[in-house]
Amino acid sequence: MAEFDLNLSTRPFPAYRLINLALASVLIVLIVLTVWQVYGFFHYSNLVRSIRPAAQALRVESETLKQSLDVLKAKLDRPESTAKLNEIGFLNGLIARKELSWTELFAHLESMVPEAVHLVSLRPEVLPDSTANLAIMAQGRSMADIKEFIEALEQSPLFEKVAVTHEDQVNVVGAGGVSVTLGARYFPEKEPR
Repeated sequence: MAEFDLNLSTRPFPAYRLINLALASVLIVLIVLTVWQVYGFFHYSNLVRSIRPAAQALRVESETLKQSLDVLKAKLDRPESTAKLNEIGFLNGLIARKELSWTELFAHLESMVPEAVHLVSLRPEVLPDSTANLAIMAQGRSMADIKEFIEALEQSPLFEKVAVTHEDQVNVVGAGGVSVTLGARYFPEKEPR
């Protein structure tokens, strides 16, 4: 008899080996990911366990500090405490004013004021850094005289931010004149010693 190579199936066999290999590689990847996630879970769980007592201690300390702060706020909110804080602020302002040498300030201004200009008022605001904001009201015969005073202030190293805030025409005893309000910052520490 002759040997026949017959395949009686209607379709040829699919490539099972290739599909099995792909599924096996996917399974290996899933196993590696699972092992990595389990390791991460245990690792981070141990870290949380080690940090938990410190976090609890910090939480307790925070609550204690919050209660202490509430007690201190209650003490400061009393009227006598508010009055004492206002008194302290007032005294600090007096000390700051006392540290500023008014005679030197007036001596500097006197040397800068032209003969035709008169200082009408000077309102200082002493700042915590030992400088002062000055509100100066000056009157002069003409704007040229006032301009000379402003230029002297601007050229002095003791004064900065010189700016005119208000200007008026005034009647000065039988003659016309100009009244100017200006602001300047005075720096006494720049005085030559």
